[in-house]
Amino acid sequence: MSELQNNKELVAVGHEFAKALGSDTPIIEIAKMMSRLAERLDCTTAALRETAKQRDALTADNVARAEIIGQLVWQYSASGIKPVKKTLNPASALLDEALEVLRQPATAAAVSELKAQGVETAAETYHPLVGTGGNDDPQDNGRCIREDLVSIGRNLRGVVAL
Repeated sequence: MSELQNNKELVAVGHEFAKALGSDTPIIEIAKMMSRLAERLDCTTAALRETAKQRDALTADNVARAEIIGQLVWQYSASGIKPVKKTLNPASALLDEALEVLRQPATAAAVSELKAQGVETAAETYHPLVGTGGNDDPQDNGRCIREDLVSIGRNLRGVVAL
């Protein structure tokens, strides 16, 4: 039986158990159910962490590829090559295919998310001693820059295609 099926069954049993739970339910039964639920939660959490690590690694690989493809597109475009679908000119066909790869929404969203995280990290560490002050106060300027960086990060998350 798969772990997912075990989880589904345990959740269903947990819900039924909670409905039937009364003041006459032996504490040992409650403890056993809680233990089974906690064990499944631990397993699921570990699996989610591993999946997140794999996702992050794949995202980093994809971002690196997108950067290289972006440079390729820029170089080809700068040299006067135009993208053309299904042409015998290999450079024009390659440029067209590269542009299509860059337009993939999942990749664009992942790239935007990583950029947004970077901007937010910069915003959080930019000026840790921000206080209140007037327009000429450097701390007030730091706050404005931080707010701008956070806003840029939020806007980047909204971008789904290049």
